[in-house]
Amino acid sequence: MTSYLEKVRQSSELSRRSFLKASAAATAALAVSGGLAGCSPNKVEPVEEAEAVARDIVTGEWKTAACWHNCGGRCLNKVLVKDGIVVRQKTDDTHEDTLEHPQIRGCLRGRSQRQQVFGADRIKYPLKRKHWEPGGGQKELRGCDEWERISWDEALDYVAAELKKAYENYGPTGVYYVGWPLGYGLRIAAALGGAVRCVNSSSYGTFNFYYRSIGLPYVGVGPGTYWCESANDRLDLVNSDTIVFYGCNPAWASAGNHCSYFWRAKEAGTDFVYVGPSYNPSASLFEAKWIRVRPGTDIAFLLSVAYTMIAEDEQKELIDWDFLSKYTVGFTSDTMPADATTDENFHDYVLGNYDGVPKTPEWATTICGTPVEDIVWFAETIGKKNKVAILHSFAAARNKGAEDFPQMLMTIGAMGGHMGKSGHSCGSAFHSTAGAGGPSLVTVGGSGLDIAFGELNYQVPDPERWKAVLDGKFVDIGAGIDFAPFPEAVEREVDIHVIMVDDVSNFLQSSLDIMAGIKAFRKVDFAYCQAYTLTTSAKYCDIILPACTQWEKTSAFCYLNLSSREYQIYPSQITEPLFESRTDCDIACGIAERMGLDPKQVIPLDDKQQYFNAIATSVTTEDDGITSSKLATITQDDIDEWGVEGEPQEGKIGIGELMEKGIYQVERAENDKHYYIAYKDFIDDPENNPRPSASGKFEIYSQSKLANIVAASRGNTDAKPYPTYRVPVQGYETTFSDWDNQVKGDLPYLFFTPHYLRRAHTTLNNVPWLREAFENPVFINSSDAAEKGIETGDTVLIWNDFGKVLRRASVLETIMPGVIALPHGSWVDVDEETGIDHGGAENVLSGGISSDSFVSGYNNYNVNFEKYDGDPLEPDALWPQRIIDAE
Repeated sequence: MTSYLEKVRQSSELSRRSFLKASAAATAALAVSGGLAGCSPNKVEPVEEAEAVARDIVTGEWKTAACWHNCGGRCLNKVLVKDGIVVRQKTDDTHEDTLEHPQIRGCLRGRSQRQQVFGADRIKYPLKRKHWEPGGGQKELRGCDEWERISWDEALDYVAAELKKAYENYGPTGVYYVGWPLGYGLRIAAALGGAVRCVNSSSYGTFNFYYRSIGLPYVGVGPGTYWCESANDRLDLVNSDTIVFYGCNPAWASAGNHCSYFWRAKEAGTDFVYVGPSYNPSASLFEAKWIRVRPGTDIAFLLSVAYTMIAEDEQKELIDWDFLSKYTVGFTSDTMPADATTDENFHDYVLGNYDGVPKTPEWATTICGTPVEDIVWFAETIGKKNKVAILHSFAAARNKGAEDFPQMLMTIGAMGGHMGKSGHSCGSAFHSTAGAGGPSLVTVGGSGLDIAFGELNYQVPDPERWKAVLDGKFVDIGAGIDFAPFPEAVEREVDIHVIMVDDVSNFLQSSLDIMAGIKAFRKVDFAYCQAYTLTTSAKYCDIILPACTQWEKTSAFCYLNLSSREYQIYPSQITEPLFESRTDCDIACGIAERMGLDPKQVIPLDDKQQYFNAIATSVTTEDDGITSSKLATITQDDIDEWGVEGEPQEGKIGIGELMEKGIYQVERAENDKHYYIAYKDFIDDPENNPRPSASGKFEIYSQSKLANIVAASRGNTDAKPYPTYRVPVQGYETTFSDWDNQVKGDLPYLFFTPHYLRRAHTTLNNVPWLREAFENPVFINSSDAAEKGIETGDTVLIWNDFGKVLRRASVLETIMPGVIALPHGSWVDVDEETGIDHGGAENVLSGGISSDSFVSGYNNYNVNFEKYDGDPLEPDALWPQRIIDAE
């Protein structure tokens, strides 16, 4: 009978009276049943009446809700809606859980979303910074000013007036668009000639720049989607002798089903190896052997692995020479590509024939910190005789100086012949593709709304994001995507006066160099945003327009593209927009109208029409694994009910049933026609299935890759066409003031930024349940901590040339000495007097430094730390939520 009380406790019903009424009724029911022996009153309500009251709290309509944050799990999130309020949540129970047809189970982040949507920290009304006035007002108060409630008319008038002024006085180069390319605000800017905008290498790091040149698929995943075409099917994992997690941590980054795919391989006897600077929860879960490698030193480590494979090959047969000869170019002098401009090759470089430095394990260990015996063991383990899946999650490519990492890892995979065969793989296990390689079996269609950029095509690379505002100039390298030929880098001049933060994005928090970003926001005349909570970006704006969440509108289109290979999730609107919030589409239309633009021209399709179009053009692969058919059956009655434009069609499932289920999933079977082995077509018939490189093969020597690096860096590079080790602009060597004599400098530690279960990037950081579950410490090696007198729970000051951060320490044996880790995404909280961030924001320490390709490198900055002698930090869970009270 305790279930009655449990149901009441789990309810999010906002009425205290209802809660007390149900609690009393449940207690009465317990008493009647003898559950409170010795305490039963003389007279109680009948059990039936008590049960009815308790049921009234926990009944309602179950709907599929968007779990829209960019975490990688991409799970099914069901919510129980009563009177427009979500009172309970659950995950996939649509069918029995089996290997072939797994339930798509959610994680604690998704299950906490009702605290986000219905949280006390929601921005309820349009807000104006108290000391802002046209022209900027007291700009220095951005981020610490009070807020005043204003009307929607006032807010939209302010925004439109400031945008008009900027375009009239400065043109498109006076407006900075900070948001995603699909944001509606960008369409307004495009109608006015465009705006300066930023591009970044995002999660893919240097894979974004040179994938095509060396023969890889689009950043390891399929064009325009998140389907992994560089790694094998999840059902093939059991066929590997060894699975290598290269910087992977699906237990945190892809929470949900993904670890279960790997667990089946573990149960089948597959061994696991983890390569990285800390022994993370995924490594622990699969009892992986830990190969220690310092952040940003992966090239040195892998070069020594290649050296060992070459040196030991004659005795132990580690290299698949037939594979290298048939499917690659540039490994040796007799496999050079036709467009090579030098006679150098990778094999001879590794042996030291060009620089006099053989890339031995003894050479590498000084740099990467990996014991020599571990390097040798790893090289022998990934030899051609073993079935090995080498899986990365792009983490090692998100470093300064990681330009050669994609080519280097591909080279190691090719040396062992680990491509195109069952049990063998060398590709990504990332986001919703972790452990689930292969082209999409259920693909969402298009919205019908094209991206609009406008005439101006100024694209600021992420490391220079804030320099464009502060210095008025930046280096433009184009979109930063590997389209041949790579555009020549040019220096641009701009005069930015307005920052528009669009699409509830939070790039001030999630991008490099927050402290410079704050200065940039405080420099411009005007900054505005859409937001549903007081994110860092919103905090430093002048006007906040309250946006609704994905639960409060028909469209969840931005979410749809991010499901997993075998399913797509189609969520429903859960509730009407709360308080005075509006959809991004409605907000943009209001601004456009006030600027004299026709909203129907700027945004010709509303949210509902876009969502309908996406469903109507969704397709699913047939059982033959080749042909595809439309997913949804749509009748004229459906079109009329939706109130949209469309044509009736036949598909696999009625649109009504699809929306009721909220998911379409393809059931798998062993050796079915959907079974996928990455690169198998190329391996079986390389002539008719060439790779996208100039040679049509995997290019260990790539003239095109070098040309792209030279173009991006404007010739300021010593890069080679093949992978080489070069000291990064920040990295392990730069922690020394005198490398030759091993004298440490003022910033003697490396730090990296792991994804963390408390957040999905920067979202959910303000949710109380998650704050209680995950404190957000700084992770420190026990020997380093002991040297500085630090114990778990102590407050630590971390600093470098870009900023200072306070965090409570978590002292571990499972992180390398000389390395600290600060979880990604914690909201900045700067003390205006000291300039110290109390919130633990890692990008306070990740400065605007550019390497050859202007990669958004987060994981190998130099820092120092010490025990803090000021007031200790309380655990984050005890902090008040960041809430605006502007009634």
